[in-house]
Amino acid sequence: MKAGRALMQFSFIGQGPAGKAWLVTFTDLVCLMLTFFVMLYAMSDPDPKRFKALAESVPGQSAPRADGAERAEAAFTAEGLDRGRAIDLGYLGRVFESQLVGKPELVDVRLGRRGDALVVSLPGDLLFRPGSAELSAQGERALFILGGVAGNIGNALDVVGHADPTPTGNLWPSNWELSLARAQAVADSLRRSGYQREMTVRGHGDGRFAEVAPWAEEVERRQLARRVDLVIREHGSGR
Repeated sequence: MKAGRALMQFSFIGQGPAGKAWLVTFTDLVCLMLTFFVMLYAMSDPDPKRFKALAESVPGQSAPRADGAERAEAAFTAEGLDRGRAIDLGYLGRVFESQLVGKPELVDVRLGRRGDALVVSLPGDLLFRPGSAELSAQGERALFILGGVAGNIGNALDVVGHADPTPTGNLWPSNWELSLARAQAVADSLRRSGYQREMTVRGHGDGRFAEVAPWAEEVERRQLARRVDLVIREHGSGR
């Protein structure tokens, strides 16, 4: 009985931590084999045709150019967007930001999130002359650039005009008519720039003036209030 008990104890001891020491040796062997194959590949001369076929089989990858030159790295571009579906607003915001860089026409354009929407605010002074709903040449250029991005997305788009409380004089019965006419002018320009989906065009007049930078000076608040917003929704447009 004592010999049997001793044999049983010996078996249990062999299955403890000391019995797994072989894993260290096995791991070393795997690492050495991996290093060997990496060095073997590094010293090899791969077949360009087979490598090209392999590279093209990977989604989202492109094969190297035949002349050996590096391809330009695509960042956030309008051409990379999917026209058929709504785009994530975070990604879309970065696309619009990339379009603003180095373009004097868009230096005063502001981007921001408002609930479930991305808002591109176009200052009225950028687009129109005071009291006018006719787009300036600078405004047309700015909308041409932004329309190239908007035309490549499937998100629903609202064009919303705003005004300050300053009386419009004899040209417009009220600030609401002026803000609506400006929003319609922006929508028409986006159409000419290639945007083909449905748009909702609205005018708010000076109805949202109380929400505009209440901490700022009155002159600055009025300047910020005169604007047209492109409100890009999370969901897709009708068509």
